Amino acid sequence: MPEGIERIEVDYDYPRYAEESFPEGRSLREANIIDLGIFDEKDRLWGWSGSNQRSVFCSSTAASPGYRHGIFAKGRWAVCLGLYKIENTVKAEVVLRMYPREKKLYRGDLHIHTVNSDGSYKTSFVIDMCEKAGLDFIALTDHNNMKQNAEIGNPQKISVIRGVEFTNYRGHANFFFPDPNTVFYDDFLSNNFEEMAGLFRRAKEAGAVISINHPVSECPWEFGYANFPFDLIEVWNGPMRGCNMKSVELWNEMLCQGKMINAVAGSDLHTNGLGGTFANPCTMVYSESPDPAELLANLVAGHSCIAFGPNGPQLDLEVGGSGMGSIVPHKPGLAGIAILANVRKDDLVRIIDCDGTAVEFRVPYHGNYTCEFPVEKRLFYRLELYRSLLDNIVLCALSNPVYIR
Repeated sequence: MPEGIERIEVDYDYPRYAEESFPEGRSLREANIIDLGIFDEKDRLWGWSGSNQRSVFCSSTAASPGYRHGIFAKGRWAVCLGLYKIENTVKAEVVLRMYPREKKLYRGDLHIHTVNSDGSYKTSFVIDMCEKAGLDFIALTDHNNMKQNAEIGNPQKISVIRGVEFTNYRGHANFFFPDPNTVFYDDFLSNNFEEMAGLFRRAKEAGAVISINHPVSECPWEFGYANFPFDLIEVWNGPMRGCNMKSVELWNEMLCQGKMINAVAGSDLHTNGLGGTFANPCTMVYSESPDPAELLANLVAGHSCIAFGPNGPQLDLEVGGSGMGSIVPHKPGLAGIAILANVRKDDLVRIIDCDGTAVEFRVPYHGNYTCEFPVEKRLFYRLELYRSLLDNIVLCALSNPVYIR
């Protein structure tokens, strides 16, 4: 198994039945039965299907019945043929196909609650609804509680990032753990800045990626932003409204101060209704794998954009050939490209730098669209897309920046 394989497929075939001819006709007799299985690089059984499947597959998020899904480790793997019944001599043919990882856009919701805190739904229902919504990954982030992570297991078709929402009366933050085996036992309760900062440091030591949640809201972040570790900021929480716009403004101020902090979003869903639904908003991240560790690494690196839902606009930004989250040295003649997908005619796009809106244009048609622009000596460039909804111009998507240094 080489590095970087996303999916394997195994087909096998052999003559199972022997044919006998009689004056009245012919009969088929089961002469051979060969079972099939797969072992991983540590000689652990990865799956066994007996003889009832002639073709099986395994990938990072799904697998044939009887097989595991997950990330493939480099090393010597084995296809196992179980010789249950062999009448004489039989030739079995095995075909193995491997598909490498390819960078693509994964859609997810990084902020969901269950009955393990103040949500309305069990973990199984959440998985089902998120799969139907077209999501590739989710994080279950109950308040000061990690029981939901033990309940959720390792479901098919959707990656689950282990999470918990640190909840204090002066602010909330999500802890995301790249390693699915991490169990973070700590006292989430804190009475002051020092206790909060100590908890954050211990979470970082345990491998956590930390996101400050809904910093300007009915539950605002009041601890400030200095002298404790965090990686991301949730600028869009639930349906777009005034407090989210203020969070975007706060984030933009940080960028204008020279900070390189990237943005994420989450539905913060407790129950479906007028207050929102799953994946509203949706965080979209470019990654070569849905492995939680790789997804989180790309989120921290800023290789992501945000939209109002999984089917919303997809934004990408390149400066000098480098994408969102990249640091690009300025040079004369440097150019940028705004790359838009799934957009609508008359969508308003703003290319924003540290001085405000540098370029503004309307999309001329439905579909995909690109726009080139000159790059000046600014700290960053990022995208915002607005759409007319019910006679209001509403922010429907935004990108993370490309940083200019």
